[in-house]
Amino acid sequence: MLIIIGLIMIGIFFFEPFRSEPPTPNVTIGDVDIPTTQGSFCWHGLLSGQCIDKIYTSPLDMADEHKPTGVSPNEEISITFKKEPLEGTMVVEQLVDENNKIDIEVKNDIIKVPKEKGVYAYYVIANWERGNGNYAFSIEVK
Repeated sequence: MLIIIGLIMIGIFFFEPFRSEPPTPNVTIGDVDIPTTQGSFCWHGLLSGQCIDKIYTSPLDMADEHKPTGVSPNEEISITFKKEPLEGTMVVEQLVDENNKIDIEVKNDIIKVPKEKGVYAYYVIANWERGNGNYAFSIEVK
């Protein structure tokens, strides 16, 4: 048992510096996972670094990659990462259209679902010591 725990700990500490892209967010409402789409990113591992440009015309196109997840008004969406971004660097925007967005307050990794029915797209931007990434997801308030 100690050998297994030791191997897991070595794997965590050994392989994390070799990661080639930023962590993917875990976006949930209760126990329901909301699928996200990863956008362009830059990431610098211990032995290599890379910037990857994903071919999306806009964050709205990224959000359209998955069917919107059905939610109730005023629910809370949790946005967490296995490795937390640098403090104060995670930004969440609600995408109104191609040229307009609304900054959304993030409190303890939680954002609030709107009261009004409709489809809403969100864009998440985060920074770590090793780089940055962005993600999009959509919900439908029913």
